[in-house]
Order: sequence, then C-alpha cells, then structure tokens
Amino acid sequence: MSNAIGRWWPLMLPIAYLLHLLEEWFGGEGFASWTARALGAPVSPTRFIVLNGIVWPLFAILTVLAMRRPKLAWFLTTFGALIVINASLHVLGALATASYSPGLVTGLLLYLPFGGRAVADGLERLPHQTFVAAIVLAVAIHAIVAFIAFV
Repeated sequence: MSNAIGRWWPLMLPIAYLLHLLEEWFGGEGFASWTARALGAPVSPTRFIVLNGIVWPLFAILTVLAMRRPKLAWFLTTFGALIVINASLHVLGALATASYSPGLVTGLLLYLPFGGRAVADGLERLPHQTFVAAIVLAVAIHAIVAFIAFV
C-alpha cells in the first residue's frame, strides 16, 4: 500500500456512510418502509433525512480533523465501531426477518472492512483507556441515534 493510500484511507469512512445512506434510501423498499413492515417501528423519511443531514457532514468534518490532528485520532475508532455496529444490525435484521434490509450490501462490503480497519488501527495505536472510551462512545452514539430515529 502506498503512503498516500495509507494516509487517506480514513476518507472511506464518510464515503461509505454516504453510499450506505443512498442504499438505505433507494435500496429495495427503502429503509423507512422496511422498518415499518419488518420491525413495526417506522423511521419517518423526514426524520431519516434530517438526522443524517446533520450527522453525515459532522462525521465527514470530524474525519478530516482526526486525520490532521493526532489528538482526535480516537474519532476514527469511534466512527469505525459505529459503522461496524450498524452493519451488524443490518445483518441481524435481515436474518431475523428473512428479508433484504436496505443498507445490508454497503454494510457488508464497506462498513465491515473500513470500520474494522479503523477499530483495528485504534486498538494498535491508541492508549487502552482511550480505545475503550472510543468504543463505548460508538455504542452510546448508535443507541442515541436509534432512539431519535425510532421515537
């Protein structure tokens, strides 16, 4: 792997997130409709757009800042863990409902490898306490986003 790729790969995190959002919106019946049918808990299209319209740019900016400022490197671990959690939930949702969960393909093909790399890099490079805090923060963020999305 060249140094340029090694240095710039974290940009794949927000790119994967954007592609994942497109799959959730346009894939199959769409994530909002799928959650209503499969889970009995709809995510309104408006809430989906507003929530991700705030979170995606924030995470893209934080990714660039984390790439430029070593003190913020923990964010890449948090972002990576967050998307691994999300991909895992798409897999579980698809298995539990025996149906395609919009977001499953990008979850498997993009979220797991890039999120997994971010988590592995964090495990290798961050102090243990910082790594654990980054993972706990990812779990908390996912829980908060799910609460906002489904309530």
